[in-house]
This record gives sequence, C-alpha cells and structure tokens, in this order.
Amino acid sequence: MKPLHRWVILCAFFITAPIFAQSTASLAELLERKNRTTHECVTAVFSPEEIQILRDHFRSRVDVPVAQMRIGGTDVYGVENVSETYGKFDKGNPSAFSPIANSPIVDPNFEGAGAINEDGSEAYVVDNNNNLYSLNILSGVYTLLGALAGIPAGESVTGLEFDPTDGQLYALSTNAIVTTFLLINLVALTATVIGLTGMTLGIALAATIAGAFFALDIDNDSIWSINKLTGLAVLIGAIGFDANFGQGMALSFVAGVILLAAFNNTTFESELRIVNIVTGLTTLIGIIFIAATSQFSWIGNPDPDLSVADRLDRLFNIYPNPAGETIYLEADQRIESVSIFDMYGRRVMYQPVDALNSEVDLSYLSSGQYVCSAVVNGQSGIYKIVKQ
Repeated sequence: MKPLHRWVILCAFFITAPIFAQSTASLAELLERKNRTTHECVTAVFSPEEIQILRDHFRSRVDVPVAQMRIGGTDVYGVENVSETYGKFDKGNPSAFSPIANSPIVDPNFEGAGAINEDGSEAYVVDNNNNLYSLNILSGVYTLLGALAGIPAGESVTGLEFDPTDGQLYALSTNAIVTTFLLINLVALTATVIGLTGMTLGIALAATIAGAFFALDIDNDSIWSINKLTGLAVLIGAIGFDANFGQGMALSFVAGVILLAAFNNTTFESELRIVNIVTGLTTLIGIIFIAATSQFSWIGNPDPDLSVADRLDRLFNIYPNPAGETIYLEADQRIESVSIFDMYGRRVMYQPVDALNSEVDLSYLSSGQYVCSAVVNGQSGIYKIVKQ
C-alpha cells in the first residue's frame, strides 16, 4: 500500500477550494506533495504556478513510445480535467487534444467517470457528487439526468464501463479505503451493489470484447480482474509506473485492447498506454496533450462508423455456430485477419487472411465460449462463438 494515501480528504466528496498554499512552495515541497496518492484533480493540489515548476522539472525526461495503435477507430474521446474541456485526441498520435465543448461540471466539482458504448450512440458521465449526465459525443452536449441512488455512503463513482456482450453499465465507487462494484440502471437512475472488490482505491474500469472486467487501483499501482457476479477483484499485476490523480480506462472496440489514459506521477504527464490484461503491465503509446499539463479521468474509443447491426449483417458471416473443429468466414470485402479471444479477453489465435473467405482451425481449443473478431476492409466485427 502506498504511504499517506489518505493525506487529503478526497475532492470527490468534500473539496470546496484548491488546497495549495497561498505562496508557491519550493520544488522539494512540491515533489513531496505530488507523491501523496489521491484521485482528486491535479489542480486541487497544485496552483498553476506550481504545476509549471513541476513541468519544467520533468521536461528534460524524454519518453520513447514503445507501442503503436493504428487500427481503426482513431478518435479517443474524454474529458481534460485541468481545462474542464471535453474533446478528443488521436489514438495513434495522442499529442494533440482537440476541444469539442466546455464541460458543465466545473470547479469545485469535476467529472470522475464516463463511458461510451461501442458505436458511440450512448455515452454517460458521472461527477464527484454522483450526478449522472448523458453526453452526445459529437456535439459535446451534456444533459443532467439526476443523482444516482444506491451509491454506498461516502463513496463517489470513479469508473464506468459498458459490458460489450449485453450493453449493461457497470461502475466502481470508492472512498479511498474500500472500492465497490456496481450495476447502473439508466432508467431508474439507481446503482445496485454487486460487492466489495477488495481494492483500496479503484479508479478506472474497462471491459474486454468478451465482457471480462478489469480495474486500476492507484493505491498499489496494479491491474485487477473483477468477477461480474460477486464484484470480487483478483490481482493481475503491476502497471509499471506510479499512477496518481485522474486515470481513465476503456476498451478500444476495433483494436480489441484496453487503453489507459494515465497520469504518470513520475513524469507529471498524462500518457496513453495499452494494458496487458494477462500481466497487468502497461505499454506507452505517447504523451497526451503535450502542450499543457493534462488529466483525463475517463476516456472512450468507440467505432461510430459501425453499428452492432452492421457488425452482424454487413461485415462477415461465420458458420457453423456452435462449432466443431473448424469455422468458416466469408465476406463481400477482403478479410484482412481473424482473431479468437477467450472469455477473459486474451487472444488465443491470430491468422492473417487477405481473401474473401477463411477457414479457421479450432481443434486445439477447449470446449467453451469464445469471441471471433475479423478485420474486414479496415473495420472490425465480432461474433460470440461456442466450441463444442
């Protein structure tokens, strides 16, 4: 457990004004302050002058991206909490942030969590007072729906994500001591407690295309898997850096991987990373919004060009299902590749195709449910399949 993670009273509940001193502190004092773990806004802990001192201190460090994200659905949407601006950046090159609209949730309140479904037709945001908003991702128009009932007393929502397999919306809430897993009813505006996760400070939530849920706990800087039926979390592994302040995770629906918009407390930068759900380790894609200190408490990477109906009816056909030793794919356009994922979201097979049809060997797989994903002419579609 990180020391001093309860040093501040979370702005998710009680903050009414920035807690930085009236005069600018020394660099040593700023470095000591930033190492106290909190999921509140970075602007609630540091003044603009102090942020600039820290940026100047860390600017000499050069990060070399070690991963590339060039597959489909390039726009990543989210809120930039420092400027209180909703906008987007490019998944393959996240250095430039394009504002879409000002967030109506402003200091001393802030957007704590958000989620976008796979085709961008539904998006929701929850603020630190557990008020739920719907969001039009293209126009940036927020609509206040009301306060969520059923959130455990003293906790605020810090993670939000749709289950791609059934469209249900799940959430994390925390008080920096315990973290709870919840199911959200968007009609009744209620949260149903599924269970305690066992995490201390769970702050970001995401699901794989197979509906397996994962969370980030910034108390121990680790990725955890979550049982949807009980809420219990199981430790996967360390993320490989010191995470602090706002963090946002989301499924990249076309690429089929989990993305993390992370505030790296060692570099004092927001970074876009890929999460390895087998080991927990994250891999850097690039710094987000290089021109300024930024913080993203939630992100979403939908595929707005491809609806669920399109996935099933237009991209490709798959048969037989349930399957035996072999499945067959056919499409009207070129099939570029086929991948098979298990129900934990782990890719168990990849096969390049470059043809209008493909035969896929399943003989080595155990009986059970899987997800077949095929890239057809630059777009990705998914099917649930059963191996007998």
